[in-house]
Amino acid sequence: MAAEIPRKICLSLFLALGLLALEAVAPAAAKNVDEGSVKASLTLAAKAGAAMERGDLPAAQRLYETAVVANPANVAAFTGLGTVHEAREQPKLARKYYGIALSMEPSDPVALARLAGLDLATGDRPAAMERLRKLRVHCAACPETQNLSRALGLGPQDPIPAPTDP
Repeated sequence: MAAEIPRKICLSLFLALGLLALEAVAPAAAKNVDEGSVKASLTLAAKAGAAMERGDLPAAQRLYETAVVANPANVAAFTGLGTVHEAREQPKLARKYYGIALSMEPSDPVALARLAGLDLATGDRPAAMERLRKLRVHCAACPETQNLSRALGLGPQDPIPAPTDP
């Protein structure tokens, strides 16, 4: 076990150095998304949302993926991909995409609320409570916050119990 920790540290450092090297050699065009790509990504994400509303999950997934290719910083597209995978009953993939969205925008109310819903579905109430705590800080009036409060059996102003981790 003791040898495992230094190995993990070395692996983490190696990965970090690799990412730094990749960043250094990546062309400037790869780092900056032009305005046209941002607009295209937003349009594609909107079309994907419409496909979701129609229940056309394959089209929604394809459109959200294309939106991500057009603009890898499109948080809504990653959240949408999470929603598609959640609808397809693929919670691991849904968590992955919600996590990516939250890595770019830690206070995204949709991604936080959807992850909390997945937490509740697996019985992880403390994790759902923590996500509600974050939602209340960033967007107390958001419908996602209110819906999650209700799902947890709390009113909008009820205090969130402190974690009971020993």
